[in-house]
Amino acid sequence: MGARGAALVALAASGAYLALAAGFPLGTAASPGAGLFPVAVGAYLVLVAGALTLAAFRRERAAAVTPGVAVPAGARRRVAVTIAALAGFCLALPWAGYPVVAFAFVTLLLGRLGGGGWAGAAAAGLLVAGASYYLFAVLLGVPLPLGLLG
Repeated sequence: MGARGAALVALAASGAYLALAAGFPLGTAASPGAGLFPVAVGAYLVLVAGALTLAAFRRERAAAVTPGVAVPAGARRRVAVTIAALAGFCLALPWAGYPVVAFAFVTLLLGRLGGGGWAGAAAAGLLVAGASYYLFAVLLGVPLPLGLLG
């Protein structure tokens, strides 16, 4: 599948996600419903996939990706680390709880893929886990699993 086909698949998948997310109640600004975040994510995905689709169709044929071009070194490993981290996040969430798993997820991805040091990755993981927990659990009242902390 070429760049055009991949872009069209991404556009179709993001459109389907947005259509499914639109079925949830949006709520109001004062009391957001269950569908507010999924619809916002879906709209963003549709915009990005639409931009990718436009870019893929505007490219000249000579500039298109040639089959058989070598994948950059480490690209497959980065994809595998990301997939493993996402799977681990989903599997560990009910037992370890959101704050611990969010910290581990962000720290792992930034430490392995970010190119910076582990100390900076851990600091960012702590900041992201704390801020996202505060935003969703405290301010918005979303029940997040506490796991080990609860």
